[in-house]
Amino acid sequence: MNKKLITLAIAAAMVAPLAAAAETTLYGRLDTALVSGDDDTDRAWDIDTGTTRVGLKGSEDLGGGLKAIFQAEWEFTSSEGGSTAAGDQNLDNRLAYAGLSGGFGTVAIGRQWTPYYGAVDKTDIFNNPGGSNGASPGNVASANANSIGPSRTGNALAYVSPNFNGFVAKLALVIDRATGLGQSDGIDAYNPSIQYDNGPISIGASLLEYDNDLGAQDVWGIAGSYDFGMFKVIAQYEDMDETDGTNNNDGADEWSIAGEANFGNNTIRALYGNVDYDGGDDMDVWALGFQHNFSARTRVYAEYVANNLDSNPDVDRDQFALGLRHDF
Repeated sequence: MNKKLITLAIAAAMVAPLAAAAETTLYGRLDTALVSGDDDTDRAWDIDTGTTRVGLKGSEDLGGGLKAIFQAEWEFTSSEGGSTAAGDQNLDNRLAYAGLSGGFGTVAIGRQWTPYYGAVDKTDIFNNPGGSNGASPGNVASANANSIGPSRTGNALAYVSPNFNGFVAKLALVIDRATGLGQSDGIDAYNPSIQYDNGPISIGASLLEYDNDLGAQDVWGIAGSYDFGMFKVIAQYEDMDETDGTNNNDGADEWSIAGEANFGNNTIRALYGNVDYDGGDDMDVWALGFQHNFSARTRVYAEYVANNLDSNPDVDRDQFALGLRHDF
């Protein structure tokens, strides 16, 4: 009898951790492509990493309609090993937050997606292997180089409201002692947004405003999309304020339009965007893409992207990619 009790106790001890982790999900993506890139000085072929990542997310039911939630996500290279961060061999952190969710909405703290990105950067629809986000060309062309707002931020305390007939409001407060030390001793940035999603219509607007003492560039934007079924159209506009002239691209506004058409398991995408810098520069971003879905998790794609800076053709970029992506 005692042996049976001991056996049951051991079995229970082994199952208990599995039960505790039942609400935890391991997920990720492997996205690697054969690319041909030109930085206006040389064209070369390469095997490049796209949006490869791995993460954990989950929740715990606390009772009374309250849940604890968490997510942690890292990106890494799937083409040659190491991380996407230059100079190290570690995972590069994308997200890391914990929060509470209930009838009041959701409150989370840590590194998160910005409300700005979710509401405004709606033309970010390409697989975009090796692309570099930001309002200027990087070492390779990016189909999202037109975007001038941030996608993720650390040191964030965020709130997401419940859904009111399609309307959702968000607010993130960025509180970073390293950034604000000696300048701002409180909240370094405010990022509210409002989104409306109902059927084929999606509209969003957001503002990112920094503490005046930081001298950072405030940015606001508005975007919308309409899904006709087989065809979807997207448009966005952003404006970045001038600051004290320390940035070579001090202040800018951008607009972009994009569309995608679905034919069974195939999708065709197109994008054109323009960034007009207050300093006089003007950059065009355009992209074309084809995607075939073998399943909901596995796809192949062919994409061409070009970034052209009018005042300095020496930093023009273009890239053609043939990629394979699997989500798990």
